[in-house]
Amino acid sequence: MTIAERVKKKRTELGLTQAELAKRVGITQQSLQKIEDGRTQNPRKLISLSKEIGCDPEWLLLGTACEVRESPSSYNNATPSQQSLLDNQRPIITALQAAAWPAHKNLSNHSEWLDSPIETSRNAFWLTVVGDSMTSVSGISIPEGYLILVEPNQNAKNGDLIVADTEGNNEVTFKKLVIDAGQIYLKPLNPNYRPIEVSKKVNIIGVVKQARALF
Repeated sequence: MTIAERVKKKRTELGLTQAELAKRVGITQQSLQKIEDGRTQNPRKLISLSKEIGCDPEWLLLGTACEVRESPSSYNNATPSQQSLLDNQRPIITALQAAAWPAHKNLSNHSEWLDSPIETSRNAFWLTVVGDSMTSVSGISIPEGYLILVEPNQNAKNGDLIVADTEGNNEVTFKKLVIDAGQIYLKPLNPNYRPIEVSKKVNIIGVVKQARALF
């Protein structure tokens, strides 16, 4: 049984329409339809979805362990490759959370997670791109709405794409790091925006390792 079949099975058992379940989870009906027809294999709101249909996230994602929620210690049946998929989930957080990361890292009730490369550190997180300053007509382009994987455990170097807090006021920005003659700039990929000149005290939160569109 696939994740698509498991979701549809539980939804049907509960007598819910796609629209009703989607509203409870906090996603669109189209997103739920993509899960049920197999186009989405790793839902970003996996935990919320599992709660609403009364099953465990591991069972919903992998079909292993028990269908009914139990304590995490009881899930011993996942294969190493399946378990690594679960272990590699990283949170999708807000810009406000990113500005204080990882000092205020509290994910006990967090519901949005996304799979990440195996080498990703435990401090890494996903962040939604806001605005079009990193959208370009040529070369690298990361449009608004994309998710970026931010790695705080990597030191940033000239030319890296980074997330930084430039003012220390809980506002983060996503730009390209440029170091020229000792001066630090945060450069947009969109040529319609000017580079931002910053001091050496700029707080670099992390290096962007991956960008992903969730359609």
